[in-house]
Amino acid sequence: MEKKKAPKRRKQLGYTLLEYCAGAAILGGIVYAGMTTMGGNLSGAFVNIGAWATARGNQMSSSGTTGN
Repeated sequence: MEKKKAPKRRKQLGYTLLEYCAGAAILGGIVYAGMTTMGGNLSGAFVNIGAWATARGNQMSSSGTTGN
């Protein structure tokens, strides 16, 4: 009596497209949440930096010197 060989299973190498899409969706959600949460803080920081730079520029131009 001959033994029947079981069909060879195909090795799964790498990720499937569905896994990539799920990972991208999760990562996109994390980035969106982070940007939404920190958006106001970043905006305030840029306003403060702009105000400082403007004040520093005005101070330098009124003193007539450049440096320090």
